Amino acid sequence: MHVTNASSESDARRKNLLLVGAHGVIGRAMTEHFVGLEPWSLTTAARRGAVTGLDVRGGTPPSALSVDLLDPRAATARLAEARSTTHLVYAAYVERPTMAETVAPNVAMLANTLDGLAQAGAPLEHVVLVGGGKSYGEHLGPYKTPAKESDPRFLGPIFYNDQEDLLLDRAAKYGFKWTVLRPDAVIGFSVQSPMNLLMSIAVYAAISKDAGVPLRFPGKHGTWSALHQITDAGLFARAAEWALTSPAAAGQIFNVTNGDLFRWQHLWPEIAAFFDMPAAPPQPMSLVDQMADKEPRWNQLVARHGLVPTPWSQVASWGFADAVFGMEFDLVQSTIKIRKAGFHGAEDSHESVLAHLARLRREKYIP
Repeated sequence: MHVTNASSESDARRKNLLLVGAHGVIGRAMTEHFVGLEPWSLTTAARRGAVTGLDVRGGTPPSALSVDLLDPRAATARLAEARSTTHLVYAAYVERPTMAETVAPNVAMLANTLDGLAQAGAPLEHVVLVGGGKSYGEHLGPYKTPAKESDPRFLGPIFYNDQEDLLLDRAAKYGFKWTVLRPDAVIGFSVQSPMNLLMSIAVYAAISKDAGVPLRFPGKHGTWSALHQITDAGLFARAAEWALTSPAAAGQIFNVTNGDLFRWQHLWPEIAAFFDMPAAPPQPMSLVDQMADKEPRWNQLVARHGLVPTPWSQVASWGFADAVFGMEFDLVQSTIKIRKAGFHGAEDSHESVLAHLARLRREKYIP
């Protein structure tokens, strides 16, 4: 009888987490964080299916759903397999050529997820939506810093606003709690992601070294000296775990960054030292243009060093890197609100970048 009661109590405590968007920088870190973590039972959902090459600490890889969230009928059918979902982290994103074009598909995917779970009868308790620094207009140019969650919205298009409005509407309709977490420039182990700064830096460095040139900062002079911030992917995963269960997180929006600031002029020499090459100051260039003819050289590096083959079109995000390296102004989001609410996680940004580069090397994605 005692064993039966313990089992019943364990079942009652079990939280069934559905992670949508498992292949991105955030999604991979979230998957590795929650695998084997009590009392969570994790299922991932993505168009590409299961994530491979996970560090699951000897545990069992999570259940995985292959689902096209842009197809509402298909999404409803596949999400019926996740009808036990009690908690949801939504980290999916689809890239489009312009900001205006990103709105409709990204809102539709979130709507199809929430509506599909509701039709499946999922006992959804709490949803964490992943937002970002674009909510403050940082992609448009200099903005008010430090940015706070209470700052007024700017005129769109910006799909984050539309997703937040949809989330609040569905929360009222279906009766679940919600939290929005806003990271900025997430750094983590990932490939084939549309917002992957780390891999872009690593591939650029490897190709520069192979060509016998120094690791020259490709951004603007103002970017070199401005204050910047990043969010460690592991830190974000811990923040999401906190948000899913903390009463203080319900119905709130929180910035989530490492808690420190850095300047590229200080971090860049450390990145160069990691690759055992000299650093060089800014020479503004477009990596989209400069890397356009580098696929053959990269393929040679992959073969020479026995690296994991990754299609050149997916190995880095040159346009995203150009955008980051073109920001000649301070990027500062306040994290006071989430700290006062009870989450006190922090990371050293220099250490975060170097640690994730080391993992890319260990996993044979970079030389």
